[in-house]
Parts: sequence; structure tokens; C-alpha cells
Amino acid sequence: MNDPKSNETVLLVEGLHRHFTLPRESLFHPPEKIYALNGVDLSIQRGRSLGVVGESGCGKSTLARLCMALDMPTAGRVEILGQDLARLPARELRRARAQFQMVFQDPYGSLDPRHTVRRIVGETMAALPRGDGSGEENFSREEAVDRAIDAVGLRAGDLDKYPHEFSGGQRQRIAIARALVTRPSLIVADEPVSALDVSVQAQVLNLMQALQRDFGVTYMLISHDLGVVDYVCDEVAVMYLGRVVERASRRQLFAKPLHPYTQALFDAVPRIDAGRRRRTTLQGHVGSQTRQATGCAFADRCPKAQTRCAAEMPELRKIDNGHLASCHFA
Repeated sequence: MNDPKSNETVLLVEGLHRHFTLPRESLFHPPEKIYALNGVDLSIQRGRSLGVVGESGCGKSTLARLCMALDMPTAGRVEILGQDLARLPARELRRARAQFQMVFQDPYGSLDPRHTVRRIVGETMAALPRGDGSGEENFSREEAVDRAIDAVGLRAGDLDKYPHEFSGGQRQRIAIARALVTRPSLIVADEPVSALDVSVQAQVLNLMQALQRDFGVTYMLISHDLGVVDYVCDEVAVMYLGRVVERASRRQLFAKPLHPYTQALFDAVPRIDAGRRRRTTLQGHVGSQTRQATGCAFADRCPKAQTRCAAEMPELRKIDNGHLASCHFA
């Protein structure tokens, strides 16, 4: 029998903008703004994984923070299981946090070195109103910690150790256990393996996939590594200067990227079998985030750019069978 929740939308992002005001350079000049996000639309269904890729400064981490309600949008909304996070009162938002958790990039800096694993993993439960889990039966904080530690492949004897006693991969397992302890519907992982050795990366990614199968977790994976996204994700969204410029299933995107920026990202990845293949090369520099582009933000670097691109902002439109691209000539 099909699970009636299998098509449920866990995360919905609509028209998301986030602007930051910079300090004034002088009393005679208005403060400048950083336009970090400029109208992002995304959705993820239960049990699916969405990879968000793009170069540094494109807005990936800002998007992650807004989805975790660690920051509030300038405009637009973020809904998790139908709840608009920006509209929730403080107590209701605290209660809702049982349903969404985050795994941070640095396994060395995200764990408090003064606390034991037991306390680090259990803190998530302690921060929630009593009795609020993820819809399951209420169980004690100790039982929840034991379940989470067992799920990530650590031993009960590790609970009373400190972070410095573990390797990088083990520390990231602890971070994942901390996120998993409330049995959330959504986990946002911001570059979860970029600080780890390649051999350890595979172990952590395999663990994330196993947890998804066992617990039905929905992932948003923020990454600059296309190989990681190819291995873990069902769908991929490509960002450039605060906008989603292409979105498709992993198979579609890796088989035939449509946006010139996505093509350039793929061509930048070293390949043994590259031979004399033709590459997309970019000219110029990344545009300024202190002004909003009137046309396509990628126009100054795009090898296909025409007059229309500088004057008219392309919409994220369907090109083929659910494959979306924000380009006039895709």
C-alpha cells in the first residue's frame, strides 16, 4: 500500500528574498545593500533529496539559514509541513523545530569541546518543549539519544567521550545524530563532507542515504561538489547570484545541462576522459551583489549573451519534461 504522505511537500520556498543593509560609508551616502537572495522558489517532497549547487557567494548558505529559521526573509516565505516559519510565534517556532534540523559544514567547530557526546546530542531534545518529538510516542531524552547514536553507527560507550577523542568522520556522525534525535522530517546539510578526507566522505554519504531509507528523512544538501550531489540527490537546483538558474532531476541535469552557467560548472570539473572536448569558458567577473540586475545576472560572463539578455530578466521556465532553466536561449 502506498504511503499517503509519500507525496507530501515537506519544504516549500516561494519568492524568497534576503537583503542585508551595510553600514554607511559616510553621513552623506545612503547605506548600500547586499542582495543575497532574489526570488528563490523551491520545493522538496517527503523522502526526497534536493542538492543546491553554485560557486561561493551565490546564496546557498543564506538559503539554508532561512530554511532553518536562523534568519528571517526580507520577502517571500518558507513553509515546512504547511507552516510559514516567519509567521509563527516564538514558542510555536520552538515547537516546530522538532521537524527540521541542520548539519553544519565544520565537524570540528560545530561541536562544543567542553561537552560530552551525550550532552551534545541531547541538547536538541532539551531545547524543545517537553513531550514534543516528531509525532511518534513520547520517549525519554536518554532513549532518544541512545537511538540516534545507534542509528549513526556509534557505540553506547562513546556517549561519555568528548569531541576531541573522535576523528573528523566520527564527529560528523555525532553532528548527524544531534540532527536526527528528534526524528525530523527535514535535514538541511550545509557542505557536510567538504572538511573530510575523501575516504571518510563516502562513509558519511552512505550513512545519510541509509538514514533516508530507514527514517524517510528529506534532505536539502548544500554543496559545491557535483560528485557529492550526483551520489546523494534526486533533484538539483543551480544557483547564481541569489537566483535559481536551473532545476531538474539529477539524471536530466547531469545528462544535459541547459543553462550556460551550469555547463561551465560541469566543464570546470577535471575528467580523465576529457580529451579534446569543447569547454564552456567564462569571461569577466562575478557581478556585484550590491545592485539588482535589470536583465540576466549572468549576461556579462555568458558566451551566448545577446542584447536581450542585458535588458530582460529571463524567467525560470520549463524546457523539457520538468527541466527548468532561466535562460532566453536554453
